[in-house]
Amino acid sequence: MTLKEALCGDVVVIKAFSSEEDILKKVSAMGLRKGSHFEVLRRCGRNLLLRNGTNCLIISEELADKIEVELKKRVDSPCEELKCTLKSPPCPSEEAFSQRGLKKYSVWLKKFFPFLRKK
Repeated sequence: MTLKEALCGDVVVIKAFSSEEDILKKVSAMGLRKGSHFEVLRRCGRNLLLRNGTNCLIISEELADKIEVELKKRVDSPCEELKCTLKSPPCPSEEAFSQRGLKKYSVWLKKFFPFLRKK
């Protein structure tokens, strides 16, 4: 089974990697090595949050699909999978500044951050 197939709450052991050498360097630098035990804490969109002891890391499903694991423990009631969406626009608008009383700073911000200008 691959890490992508693991459910939220599962404890797995990494058995092998089925990928190119450059990806192997990346995952070993992140602490993913053969024989390591990990718990899948959450699945958020296309990402997985993993925990190894006190260390936590996030990897993509594409990378998780290249990691072969063995299931050690499965939780009866797995935690919920989150759908990750933006709760607010990524860039503040001029209206947001005026609502917060920051209108005087909007001119300065537009000078240094041209993407705030209206087109």
